[in-house]
Amino acid sequence: MSDEYWLEPQGDYAARRQAFLHFSAAARPVGGRTGFFSQISRLALGLPIDEAVVYEALEFVESRQDCADFSAVGLLRILYQFPDSPHLSATLQAAIQRILLGFKYWIDEPGQEMMCFWSENHQILFHTAQYLAGQLFPDQIFPNVGQSGRWHMDKAKPKILRWIDLKARIGFSEWDSNCYYDEDMAPLLNLADFAADEEIRTRAARLLDVMFFDMAVDSFRGTYGTSHGRTYPPHVLSGRNEATAGAGKIAWGTGIFNNASNMTAICLAVSPGYQVPPLIQKIGQHLPDELENRERHSLRTEEAAHWGIRYDELDTAMLLWGAGQFANRRNVEETLKLGDRIASHRFNVVIRPYVEAIYGTYCALEAGGIPHDGDIDRTTLAQVNKYTFRTPDYQLSTAQDYRKGKPGFQQHIWQATLGPDAVVFALHRGNEDEVSYKYWVGRFPRAAQYRNLLIALYDIPAAPLPGPATVVPAEAGGNAMPSPGPAQEELLDYTVAVLRRAAFDEVVECKGWVLARKDKGYVALRSQQPVRWSADGVLQGEGLIAQGRRNIWLCQMGREAVDGPFGTWVERIAAAPLTFGDRTVAYQAPGIGQVQFAWEGPLTVNAEVVMLDSYPRFGNPYCQAVFGEGRYEIAHDGERLGIDFPTLSPAPV
Repeated sequence: MSDEYWLEPQGDYAARRQAFLHFSAAARPVGGRTGFFSQISRLALGLPIDEAVVYEALEFVESRQDCADFSAVGLLRILYQFPDSPHLSATLQAAIQRILLGFKYWIDEPGQEMMCFWSENHQILFHTAQYLAGQLFPDQIFPNVGQSGRWHMDKAKPKILRWIDLKARIGFSEWDSNCYYDEDMAPLLNLADFAADEEIRTRAARLLDVMFFDMAVDSFRGTYGTSHGRTYPPHVLSGRNEATAGAGKIAWGTGIFNNASNMTAICLAVSPGYQVPPLIQKIGQHLPDELENRERHSLRTEEAAHWGIRYDELDTAMLLWGAGQFANRRNVEETLKLGDRIASHRFNVVIRPYVEAIYGTYCALEAGGIPHDGDIDRTTLAQVNKYTFRTPDYQLSTAQDYRKGKPGFQQHIWQATLGPDAVVFALHRGNEDEVSYKYWVGRFPRAAQYRNLLIALYDIPAAPLPGPATVVPAEAGGNAMPSPGPAQEELLDYTVAVLRRAAFDEVVECKGWVLARKDKGYVALRSQQPVRWSADGVLQGEGLIAQGRRNIWLCQMGREAVDGPFGTWVERIAAAPLTFGDRTVAYQAPGIGQVQFAWEGPLTVNAEVVMLDSYPRFGNPYCQAVFGEGRYEIAHDGERLGIDFPTLSPAPV
């Protein structure tokens, strides 16, 4: 069953929830770890369910496969919200109970598994599952650890509150993830709906408010078209494929219902206790002539102690691991020592071999007298300063000057969005694998944006760092593979840009520029190095390939209401003075002025320095929030909402 993409807000909140439930309930049942979520929609509508797909999820959880914690979210919601449903058999309820009682809820508990506990989203999934399972069965003994449900609640509560508090203060390491926010929001919705503890319930709900606000100010007509801390090509190539699309369409009425079993959309649609605040719904629907949003997320390894994190203490070190920061020179040895203590099978298969390769690389560099900054881990999701410029016709968003020249894996640095399919971005690929996208991002550019102009400079090394290769254990396979070590980095000698011409109404080439129009929005793309079109060689589709390890990409946006007819704008862009040097560029940008940027030094516009760091938590017309405080005052159209995590004050100001 397909759904219509809404470019303009439609319906009210209650109607959109119902629309999603009917979309979900009508879908053909699918199995796997989360396919059974659509049966939750059927329970909510009083319809019979296909128990076979629920049993399939139970087998998945019982075998402790990676992402079994996703399944636990839905299984717990079934037991909490629909225990008296005539469509839920006593036999199935007993089976769910048995599986939840026998589950391994944290990395330090006994038992073989192949589950990831350490990423940001998995942490809150596991903590939520442990707390709510314990609350549901307080006096039952959970045989995996021989402890009661109350013991599990006591163990999970401080972890939940610590995780929520850190996200409330500094945002997300998987920032603005259009796939992993889905996996953060679903457990938070379970806590907001079912946690008996008022502190947990309130904090979870208020963090959801902040996350929906975050989505609202970085979305364009239903597409979460911004920089993402972690994502994958299918999610950024089209707004129709984002895992956050369904929740966004429920929240403010733009986008698409694209997955009948989407965890967050289902939890939001059936939630008895949480609603996206009406003010945030309005902000998600607001398209002013210009919107500038600055925001900051995550932390740096060297600041860990400031946030109460110790490298040698599992409970807090996990928060640093949740930011992908396993193998900074400051903490790499402590990570390996903690791994010895927890004896996690997946850690030993997936994380340890990679961390050992990183550690060996540091040792090789130091033995050879080669200087380094102690920060060579490609999985690092260190602190980011993001900037988004949006109009009714386009959106441009960038992670400002983010880890220039360093290796990446799933971080999406910048994107221009003119429609759900009309997206443009450039990158250095991590490899040429067009099937598995685990390491789809290679070396980061030095990227900077000023209003509707983006500049990204690339400097790709010719040879990888010295050091050992990752030793792949015999048990590794599928998504349980350790990352290649720095010495194995492929370092492709070209960069690419996504631009699917079929998604635009007009595309022209003029004096080295490729310029495109979608409706009344314009985009201009330019590479310092010559480009060639590829029909299917850029993330399995059309785009531009620019040979050369050093290159500069420019992207400037325009719109009819400001820049006049498309043809006139094309002539103006093509005629603008543009000078490339060795990792330097000077551009007399139409509508902006003289812009200069280089591998070193500031971005300047008309000789004025543009700030690329030290952003607030949020800085936009709706909210000015100080980074690190956890206090938010959101205002729009005469309404105000105050969210004060330190005092637990969720009431409107």
